[in-house]
Amino acid sequence: MRRPRSFVAPALAACLTLAGAVAAAPASSAGLRPLPVPEVQYCAAVLGHLPGADGASPVLGRACSPDSRADALALADGRTLTRGADQPADRTLLLEEFKDIDYQGGVIYSFYGDAGGCDGTGYHLVNYITVALSVSSMKGYNNCNAVHLWSTLGVEKTTDLPAAQLGANFNDAVRELQVFHR
Repeated sequence: MRRPRSFVAPALAACLTLAGAVAAAPASSAGLRPLPVPEVQYCAAVLGHLPGADGASPVLGRACSPDSRADALALADGRTLTRGADQPADRTLLLEEFKDIDYQGGVIYSFYGDAGGCDGTGYHLVNYITVALSVSSMKGYNNCNAVHLWSTLGVEKTTDLPAAQLGANFNDAVRELQVFHR
């Protein structure tokens, strides 16, 4: 049986269109799932030195990045990180908070000051609740050798930095802190 040309051409075009759509479609619903969230997250906050009305140092910027600490700092500063770019001269690393005791488990948060390292007054930092419930050790930098801690349990203490262990009332319970030089 012979089909007229006016029927064959449109039928062939429809078949080719359908085959193209099938080839372009994902093989399964796996192609529709969101990308996995990276396990490593670098977070940074840039703080002003002069305390605000609430007594805390003003947060000039805060950001996280799955790529690097430098990228997190650049995002917190509102900059775009370019290859080979250094951190601005007015950003000084003050403190790093670690997930586990003995500086293990990775850095949860890095705090930078806009007025150099620590002096006798230092910087007053307030943690996000998810950070507060995860900090187990910390290191100070650039003249930041002591820290006054406030626990989520309502307890306070002052300790030297670095602090490999924060103690029972402060492990996974650092609500806020004043990092300074003594």
